[in-house]
Amino acid sequence: MKSQLITLGLIAWFQTCAFSQTANTVGTIALNPELAQTGLTLLYPHNQPNAMLINLCGNVVHQWINDESRRPGNVAHLLPNGDLIWAYRSTDVAQDVIWAGGGGATIERKSWDNEPIWSYTLNDSTGRFHHDFVPLNNGHVIAIAWEKMDSLACIAAGRLPENLTSEGLWSERLIELEPDSMGGAEIVWEWRAWDHLIQDHDSTLNNFGAIEDAPNRININFGMPSSIDADWLHMNSIDIQPSTGHILMSVPTFDELWIIDRNDTEAGLKWRWGNPEAHGLGDSESQQLHYQHSAQWLDAPYLQNSPDFGKIAVFNNRNPGATGPYSSAHIINPQWDDSTGAFVDVDGFYAPLNFDWTWTATTPTDFFSSGLSNFDRLPNGNNLILSGRTGEIFEFTATGDTAWYYRLPLQAGTPIAQGTAMGINDNLLFRAKRYPAGYPAFSAFLDELNLLGEPLELDPTPVAACQPCQMTAQVVETGYGLTLDIENATGMISVVWSDDQGTVLCENLAFELDGDCSTEGLDEGQTVIATVSDENGCEVVIEAIWLVFSIPLEQGEFSFYPNPARGHIILKGLTPYTEVQLIDLNGRSLFQAPTHGDQQTMEWTLPEVHPGLYFIRTEHHQRPIVVLPR
Repeated sequence: MKSQLITLGLIAWFQTCAFSQTANTVGTIALNPELAQTGLTLLYPHNQPNAMLINLCGNVVHQWINDESRRPGNVAHLLPNGDLIWAYRSTDVAQDVIWAGGGGATIERKSWDNEPIWSYTLNDSTGRFHHDFVPLNNGHVIAIAWEKMDSLACIAAGRLPENLTSEGLWSERLIELEPDSMGGAEIVWEWRAWDHLIQDHDSTLNNFGAIEDAPNRININFGMPSSIDADWLHMNSIDIQPSTGHILMSVPTFDELWIIDRNDTEAGLKWRWGNPEAHGLGDSESQQLHYQHSAQWLDAPYLQNSPDFGKIAVFNNRNPGATGPYSSAHIINPQWDDSTGAFVDVDGFYAPLNFDWTWTATTPTDFFSSGLSNFDRLPNGNNLILSGRTGEIFEFTATGDTAWYYRLPLQAGTPIAQGTAMGINDNLLFRAKRYPAGYPAFSAFLDELNLLGEPLELDPTPVAACQPCQMTAQVVETGYGLTLDIENATGMISVVWSDDQGTVLCENLAFELDGDCSTEGLDEGQTVIATVSDENGCEVVIEAIWLVFSIPLEQGEFSFYPNPARGHIILKGLTPYTEVQLIDLNGRSLFQAPTHGDQQTMEWTLPEVHPGLYFIRTEHHQRPIVVLPR
């Protein structure tokens, strides 16, 4: 009895394949599944309406479909129960009062099966959702929104006229939404940057003060505008630390990260970092952040065993360099003092004084994305880094080895063919998020995940790690044990023989009596399992029956193989001109082999007999043989 079981080295997240580099230009370009963090990556690309989960082979395993007239605005978050919360806007923004890159309009929660649960829209003359929001554990959402302030309000707040246009300014609000029972939501909390301003040029105004003495307040005359003059702060990310209520924001036009306390909104900024000059200290030499994106706390439950748990990850977009701008990724570890209930500062400079960890390309200017982009630390310690302007996602190990390299195969939102050359801004991607294989949503909907997935690109050419296995293996009984006949393997082969309890018995191609592997304790008729794998990660698992009749050979005794046999056997060590017979259990001679003359070796095509136990007999010796069905 023998059965063959074949398993493919994942084409979803159970990767076992070896590193492969191909000539691919899009999709998965490089993959080392032994190094990569298993899981699925959430993408919500620009210039098209849908959010999708892809596996390490770049194949789409699940999608949330939106109307063709909508576009991302800008992020999507997958919840542990499988629901998706995303922000979107209309494709047509020509008549919108407030519009700049990153603009959104509607925040919506949808089920795993794409059914709407609730939504809320803010896009009018007073304000507009944009860039990012963060889901709370209670089902609420805190979102970033532009708040339009007219020119008179700006002058009254101390904005210098030369820093003002007729459009006034777009300040920032944080808005907490609580879903209602009618498919909508209501605002239950907000924080306004406009309530925490300071200026030092008009002493008649009530927000006049020394900027360097008030790091908790925002200098209304600082900051470079984004691409729209009125877009003053251009916040591009938000995150919350549930255990403390601290809300983290990225403010790229100030080159700073800010933290406020959700439970103490009157206090203003509790911590700020990246550019001390923004609050009257230091100079350009002390600046460390440059138009950064995607600041987030590394505090997801699946990161609890990480030494970086609770620290901040951030993508630093526009570092100035001697030979040109470059991008980098960092981890920052804010210093909190429990005794004072405040973040640590030294002479007005908030701790830490330097990054906790930094990544740059070997040649820094080889890696640059002027906007978008993000960096995340994965549960296995790898670093996931997105270059948003080029749609490239890199996964590196702690030692810098490439685990995964993927490039979004969309051009202006439309799938392109493998091999197409891509340029900057062809395939914009705001953020990429890897959720590990054990994420609760995947367990809940495992039966609905198409783990093999479908390629997003046209004319796909999967890297070797993602190609179906072609390797086959068959057990061959030698009479002294078992060996394997393996075909279509790639590179070096690994073979492990084990018993049905999983105990490893041998790690050779052949598993035979008197060989290099011990057969002690192995019983006749016991099931053994051979696991064969090649360099491409293909794996074949075969069950076989250990049937070796270990009768000691006497001088002059013959041998034969295979045993069990199916159709024919090879006999060796025969006495010249001796007769060879097939004997049944009753001792009857059923058939005689052809005469072999003075040859000591012969091949005998066995006659048709019922499967079972027989004997091969010569004049002086006989040995048992198991005949299998043909």
